[in-house]
Amino acid sequence: MQSHLISRRSLIRSSLIGLACSAAPAISAAEKDDWTETYDVVIIGSGFAGLAAAYSALENGVKSVLVLEKMNVFGGNSCINGGQISLAGSGLQKSKGIKDSPKLMEEDMLRVGQRLNHPALVKAVVKESPACYDMMVKCGVKFADQVIRLGGHSAPRTIFAENYAGGGICVPMHKWLKDHGVEFRNKSFCSAVLTDKDGVVRGVEVEGQYDFDKKTHKNTYKVQAVKGVVFATGGWGADNEFISASTPQYSTLESTSQKGATSESVRMLLGLGAMPVLLDIYQVGPWATPDEFGAGAASIFADYIFAEGIMVDARNGKRFVNELASRRERSEAEMKCVDQQGKPVMPFGFCSEETTVNRPGFKASFREGTVKKFDTVEVLAKFYGAPLEPLKQQIAEWNKMVAAGKDELFGRPLDKRVELKAPFYAMRFWPKLHYCMGGIGINDQAQVISTKTCKPIPHLYAAGEITGGVHGLDRLGSCSSTDCFVMGRIAGRSVAANL
Repeated sequence: MQSHLISRRSLIRSSLIGLACSAAPAISAAEKDDWTETYDVVIIGSGFAGLAAAYSALENGVKSVLVLEKMNVFGGNSCINGGQISLAGSGLQKSKGIKDSPKLMEEDMLRVGQRLNHPALVKAVVKESPACYDMMVKCGVKFADQVIRLGGHSAPRTIFAENYAGGGICVPMHKWLKDHGVEFRNKSFCSAVLTDKDGVVRGVEVEGQYDFDKKTHKNTYKVQAVKGVVFATGGWGADNEFISASTPQYSTLESTSQKGATSESVRMLLGLGAMPVLLDIYQVGPWATPDEFGAGAASIFADYIFAEGIMVDARNGKRFVNELASRRERSEAEMKCVDQQGKPVMPFGFCSEETTVNRPGFKASFREGTVKKFDTVEVLAKFYGAPLEPLKQQIAEWNKMVAAGKDELFGRPLDKRVELKAPFYAMRFWPKLHYCMGGIGINDQAQVISTKTCKPIPHLYAAGEITGGVHGLDRLGSCSSTDCFVMGRIAGRSVAANL
């Protein structure tokens, strides 16, 4: 009941945000001879969702595609993430005999999202997720021979780009698309959506040679989009002004996003009358650490600490949560680790040396000092200020549960049993703002929904983190990539059909 009360408040606040942003740029279309240039499809944003939309548009017969990126470099947050994606039914899963299904992944997403997900969007994502693997492989993406289970998943279904970075996906897909005729322009800011008198989206206004830091540009031009415009601009995790206005409680949290993750596009679409969905709901990452900027190598290695080691409260040396629970559950548990004045007493996680062998993120985070080595439990306890005897007892209790193959305390899955023994490798944890759960409302064809009609705004599509509804109140690890690729593919297909 409580989550539904929260959701109703959230929807009310989200609607108010939409009204507050109603002055955002959305101007009438240019006359026919006023267009600077014409393309079949214009895509705003060059991350996973934009790349998938471009691929799908080509696959469905579109002849000319323009991808606009406001930053100096392409890829956005997609390019700097861990290169992870969760797929139910990928070729890698099948090669390892892992039993999984779209239905099981659907249920996981609904459970973690507290069933405030839009069911049709969840079904669309899980149904098409295996096709994303084939698409990426066709574009030259290489994957590590590894499938792991992240928090909240009922089966190991997360795969990695071979270099364990989002660039390992973005770069080959970008190259493949360019080789097949897609035009990419960086430093190109979409400053307005252009509509005709009937509200049909006809194109966009672009500020060329855009300097994000100075907020300046050298020229302005108008691009006609014959079939439609796709927004794939991601979230706004680096926009403290927007976050402070929507959810003041998170205004002091650090963010894992790159600096270009700001709210211009979501404000623009709200001003056009797009439906707001859970705009004040954010996800914070429990694997984040205050000892590195954003989400770096240590945050990637943290998943292995959670899977094979333990996380303890530095105040008492005891475990306090299922280390493979949902991100929201773990983050909320971590943020309760405070002293009597309410100041953080950051928990720490640690694992055995066996867990560090050939694991992504370990070498870099160890070299940088974010992950530290401790030869004895005494040194480990002293460094983090934890009481020695309770910590020793916790390690002994954990090793008994590992031997028995069952976590008696929190019910954590034990896909691989690793005894905790010195030397230990450890890091501190404290959540960071990671993902915008809400966004612009779309249907299962990736069409943007109007607040005025509750029907699609003609020729306007969106995919990825700028949208809301796929994940509800929380999302599973690496399912943002799945969302981007699937809904990007659907957006490309829909705009090609001119739905």
